[in-house]
Amino acid sequence: MEPDVECPDVDPETFSEKGFTILPELIAPKVCEALNVRLEHLLKGDYDLGVAPSKVPGAKELRRYGSGGSKVNTLRIVDAWKADALFQRVVLSPVLGRLAATLGGWSGARVAEDQVWIKPPGAGPLVFHRDSPYFDFEPDHVITIWIALDAMTPELGPLEYVVGSHRWEGRRGTAAQFFDPSHRQLMEDAARQQGLQPEQVDVVPVLVKQGGAGCHDGCAAAGKAGLHFGTPDRGSAFRA
Repeated sequence: MEPDVECPDVDPETFSEKGFTILPELIAPKVCEALNVRLEHLLKGDYDLGVAPSKVPGAKELRRYGSGGSKVNTLRIVDAWKADALFQRVVLSPVLGRLAATLGGWSGARVAEDQVWIKPPGAGPLVFHRDSPYFDFEPDHVITIWIALDAMTPELGPLEYVVGSHRWEGRRGTAAQFFDPSHRQLMEDAARQQGLQPEQVDVVPVLVKQGGAGCHDGCAAAGKAGLHFGTPDRGSAFRA
């Protein structure tokens, strides 16, 4: 099942200037709904391709999932595409490959990994971080396409990007711990290294409907606020 939306028109120059672009729609909502159903199967260990993902939540995390308690955690599945046929058809879609190649200025693109994030009500924030340092690539150029499997509103603590942060020098901003109440600290420290005060940093939320997407340079700072109530925040990040 490929995305029902053709590869959108994107401006590589604007992407290069800001470090990200936001797409109002990329994947059809019906595909997102089907992915969310399959996501629940993955959390139960039901892998229709007969292979487990590279990383799945632990038993303690799963017990807390959906409890609404104070210790609930954001869940993460790495390489769902290896375990589930529907995730595989979406992740390996030529549409996403062309989009990543266009934004990266490449002749083509290969999947580095996909990560599915499930942030239930009560989960804390995701630390602002950069993706590229986590991959041993040469050159160290990574493009991330994050697809909203649920409609993103300010109340959900959506993905946020820091404008121009992909041009900041140095490796400061690489998170050793993804979940921390002081989720802006590393980003603000990195900004100060560039001569910027926190109030001068331009943070843009990815407010899109179900199936919309945020695409960013792997050196751009990205993070999320906590989710204190409402419905889960689910998203799938494809990296090339």
